[in-house]
Amino acid sequence: MLLIDKYAYRSRWVGVSPVYKGWFYLVSLSLALTLPVIYQGGLFLVLMMLTCIGGRISLRQYLRWLRLPGGFLLFSIMAMVLTYHQRPDELIISMPVADGFVGVSGELWGMAEHTLMRCLCSIAATFCFVVSTPFNQCIRLLKATRLPLVLIEQVLLTYRFIFILIEEAHAIFTAQTLRFGYIRRRHWLKSLAQLAGMLLQRVLIRHQHMKASLFVKLYQGEFL
Repeated sequence: MLLIDKYAYRSRWVGVSPVYKGWFYLVSLSLALTLPVIYQGGLFLVLMMLTCIGGRISLRQYLRWLRLPGGFLLFSIMAMVLTYHQRPDELIISMPVADGFVGVSGELWGMAEHTLMRCLCSIAATFCFVVSTPFNQCIRLLKATRLPLVLIEQVLLTYRFIFILIEEAHAIFTAQTLRFGYIRRRHWLKSLAQLAGMLLQRVLIRHQHMKASLFVKLYQGEFL
């Protein structure tokens, strides 16, 4: 079981119908994309509080989850606000480069602020949904939306192979660590390359095993 599933199954709202949680998620995303910036900050705090209380997680753990998307957002915002201009008075902060100036544009700063808050609120809404909704409820929700069955089965298979990837990668990594495969930088790079190659082979083997087991169980082309 993935760590996110453990939080979902112990959530205070695990017993709530996934349809209600799905509607709440859609409403939260809509508000995240349409509210003014000043209200988006409040929405982010509310969603963060609901996630921490409902998912029984600490604020520290929540902020740790936020670090990875936060890093992408930081680089994206930096790329948005940095610009090249001939006159420094058009920039909030500037430094001379060649025949012009590189700095932060005041016009782009407002756009970046809107983008940052929208992304943070959307991430918070997604966290709130994922932490409170186990995967089996997600499948029920997808079936309730009348999506094509083949699409739902692809989601199910993708989720299943996440477990296989993590399990095989952990087994290979543990074996390499016991053989001191990551003790030096040169060994570390070599072991990492071997892990990637072996992981592909092991996953393909597991896929063949799964096909054989489905054949034995008289699989008729539908999982659900």
